[in-house]
Amino acid sequence: MSDQCAAFVDGASITYGTGNELESGSGSSAACKPTLREFNVRLEVPLAAEERLGLTGDVKALGEWQLSRSVALESLDELNWQATVPLQSCRQLEYRYFVYVEDLSGYKQIRRWETHFKPRSLGPCTELQCSQLDVFGITSDNSDLKPQVHRGWLNHEAILQLKFNGEKMFQVHDIETFDPQHVQLKIVPVEKTAGLHVEYSKQEYGKSQLELQPTFGVPYTKGDIVIFHITLPLERMMEQHFRLECYSMSNELLGSATLVTSDLTGSEGVLHLPIKSAKNADETLARLRLPYVAVQPYRYSPLDFKNTYAHYWPKSWPNLDVGHRGNGKSYIADAPAERENTIASFLSAHEHHADMIELDVHLTADGVPVIYHDFGLRTAPPGKQISRPDQLEYVLIKDINYELLKRLRIFSVIAGQVREYPSHNAEPRMEHRIFPTLVEVLEKLPKSLGIDVEIKWPQRRQGGGSEAEQTIDKNFFADKVLHQVIQKGCGRPIIFSSFDADMCTMLRFKQNVFPVMFLTQGETKKWQPFLDLRTRTFIAAVNNAQAFELAGTAPHAEDFLGENASEMLQKAKDLGQIAVIWGDDCNSKERVQYFTRIGATATCYDRSDLFMPEGKREAFFKSPALMAEFAAQCRI
Repeated sequence: MSDQCAAFVDGASITYGTGNELESGSGSSAACKPTLREFNVRLEVPLAAEERLGLTGDVKALGEWQLSRSVALESLDELNWQATVPLQSCRQLEYRYFVYVEDLSGYKQIRRWETHFKPRSLGPCTELQCSQLDVFGITSDNSDLKPQVHRGWLNHEAILQLKFNGEKMFQVHDIETFDPQHVQLKIVPVEKTAGLHVEYSKQEYGKSQLELQPTFGVPYTKGDIVIFHITLPLERMMEQHFRLECYSMSNELLGSATLVTSDLTGSEGVLHLPIKSAKNADETLARLRLPYVAVQPYRYSPLDFKNTYAHYWPKSWPNLDVGHRGNGKSYIADAPAERENTIASFLSAHEHHADMIELDVHLTADGVPVIYHDFGLRTAPPGKQISRPDQLEYVLIKDINYELLKRLRIFSVIAGQVREYPSHNAEPRMEHRIFPTLVEVLEKLPKSLGIDVEIKWPQRRQGGGSEAEQTIDKNFFADKVLHQVIQKGCGRPIIFSSFDADMCTMLRFKQNVFPVMFLTQGETKKWQPFLDLRTRTFIAAVNNAQAFELAGTAPHAEDFLGENASEMLQKAKDLGQIAVIWGDDCNSKERVQYFTRIGATATCYDRSDLFMPEGKREAFFKSPALMAEFAAQCRI
């Protein structure tokens, strides 16, 4: 490269600081000189009118992976985009492309971004100007030449989902005028604004991805699962109006209802909307009971584009062994020596070569994430003699401050007999204490032990009632747990799971670091079905995972005891999803082998000390190379 090139870029004198940025000055390094890097990108399909292409990377001139400091590319035509950036000639750099829109305040919303495990990389450039030609979503790591692109995470925007996911949505006044079995539904924003985007998912196998609404709405009938997915700037969350339009199958407008975001109370709830006739505004055709969830951005430190593990589960990995609640359930007959969901139980599973453990997280009244399975516990006042179950009190964890929780007496009832266990404060061995905090667990467990973090959230049942009362705000709950995992849990295999489909949606769109699984009980004879239709079958769970780009599902073992078990699991694999099977039906050496044989991604079972496969001598993640891969999770 010539000396003239080294001294001037776009007419400005250049020198180098201690960082990666080119700085104005009076001299330059002989070994590392300025150059112009031209980034050319070709799209496989044109962007929407409001969309733009962005570039970010690990140098200051590319924004150091930060959305707010990223580089905007210019459109050459509908498929080709370009940016020219002054960079150091000797610098090896990493970068990614993303698609974004801007709201009226200038905040960028990430529509889609390249999610390869390793970012793109460029070597040093020795020419006056170096040109790079890329195809969006495709890198040298794409052996099948299929784009690897996923939706972004929330920053200065929110998501509102309106959920047609129940059996009885409409109360109809006149079936001849309004037939909910044959209707098309459409959500129309009354006020148009930049950054407001309406999509929907009609959940059918292989076709559940979010997409734009048809002109006359989405066909809906009883039993369908249709989720309207609305992205909007944060400042519009309390002042946006929408109209729900209902069309006949012949595209005639039958009626409509008005929705105002200021009517939303908390992170989730149910709206009761009158459907007014299009011909007579005074006539009510039907009443709609419409559940919603509002997803706010992660409230703590901003995340970046550097890396993502949200879809990182290589096909080369073996079937993994997951210790259920550590080394298994303990409030039963013939329980293991260590109480479930304690550090001792997790370490016992690790000692017996479990690759991961599953644990259950609740939030106390003072916002402390603690580990325990049930929503509440049986207890009694100090000194009271207990001989019968009816003498015990049942209290919910969400109603108790952590310091009080540690003092409470703990009981279980096994075969009608009452048994008392040491309270947290009465147990002298730290690892054996009940109710460890999530932070304690993350700090005490070895990095080579993966963790399935199950977020406990009570479900409403099909026949009425709920598993438990919950008064803690869902966004607050999710953010508290995410904050601790991001701060203390990085550098190890971690996956989130929940029986609550909306909690899975929150965890997916609040962050871009960890994978999320939808945990379901499926078609079971053991428990009453949940109200949400997405929980009823394995395929319904797979569809929901596809809709919101979850890593996969954690289905109940009972679904896979029939002849078509392998075919069912293959349906998930065909969509690129994982399936971690759990349940009492996993609890034997024979069953662990069976679920491995039919193609489960992992098997979650009790008693790693009894049922671990013969010949296994080491957990899968006890590999320095694998641990090095996960070290990049750490943002601090």
